[in-house]
Amino acid sequence: MLGLPTVRVPLDSEARGSVEHDGMTVEKWVLTSEAGSRMPAVVFRPKEPPEERMPGVVVTFGHGGSKSQPDYAYCAQVFAKLGFVCLMIDPIGEEERHAQGKLGTRAHDPECVHERALAAGRLIMGKLVWDTMRGVDFMLQRADVDPARVGVAGNSLGGAKAGWMAALDTRLRFAVVSGWAFAPMLEKCGKFCTRVPNIRMREFLTWPEYLSLAAPHCAVRILNGDADVIIDSDGRGETWRDTDCAVASARERWTDAGRPGGLTQWYERGGGHRHYEVRKPNVEWLVRELRPAGCTEARAHDLPEINFGDWCRVHGVELERLYGTPLHLLGATVIDLGLTPVRQHRMAVLRPEELGKPEFTIEGWLDRISSPERPRT
Repeated sequence: MLGLPTVRVPLDSEARGSVEHDGMTVEKWVLTSEAGSRMPAVVFRPKEPPEERMPGVVVTFGHGGSKSQPDYAYCAQVFAKLGFVCLMIDPIGEEERHAQGKLGTRAHDPECVHERALAAGRLIMGKLVWDTMRGVDFMLQRADVDPARVGVAGNSLGGAKAGWMAALDTRLRFAVVSGWAFAPMLEKCGKFCTRVPNIRMREFLTWPEYLSLAAPHCAVRILNGDADVIIDSDGRGETWRDTDCAVASARERWTDAGRPGGLTQWYERGGGHRHYEVRKPNVEWLVRELRPAGCTEARAHDLPEINFGDWCRVHGVELERLYGTPLHLLGATVIDLGLTPVRQHRMAVLRPEELGKPEFTIEGWLDRISSPERPRT
């Protein structure tokens, strides 16, 4: 359905140095996703790692998101401070995978991009999911990551990707799906990259069955705000009611798999379209499920919280206009670990002369998959 490649080429993981920030190390990497498509990425980890291996999390991005967007970088810092190894890969068409290195472009959204990928037997969601799977490959090769505690966490489109990953990648042990839903409304609205895969999926599966595919291997945590009209577009709550029904039905599969409690759900009353991955209830869940050496359940329970908008104002951080509102990111509540921003230039992976090269851009990827000489997926 998604047009995933059937062959994994070598990752050819290339280290590009590292920087130190607030007791964390930020590693820079270039990874190979598929032939002719390479991925700039950063890893956040504790500067002084514990002796035992750490849980690993691959962050998946929403529309316009990438590794230098302040809300995602904040999440990565929280994960590292809690004792996780956190990987962030620029999505195709964003930041260092954009021809001009721009942020917030949504270059994979236009219909012409969708149609061109579709004609080549690929879907944009399939490319985003495949790149995430290659990120999991990278994490499983690291000596500091526990292969039994690797998962994904994402918001908005990143939540959709996390949902697909939970269903498709049996190596995952947890998936945090924030700002997304499991409901028929998502077959009728939204962008091509999310709507078309949902339509295709529904030719074979119900929403509870789709959600249940994670049951044998992966704990799933679904987080939303009940005032999120980006996902519940009519604001009447139908999307949340349908998601509640899908979750209630799918929970039986986790029980059958011997994992009662493996599917959980949480809503923030009055919350809009915003990150919930580093909200205290989810941090407590992560610590309970994964037991990172950097945090105990008692410490997670006692952690302070801060308004993300206030944090941005204190540190001079500007948010994207669409979501920089009180209903969305300005009103978000996040764990307060005394963090300071990591500026974009410090997370740059590519050399100036590499920016815009076809192996990094969405245009280069489309050209390659559209080539008559390209083997079919």
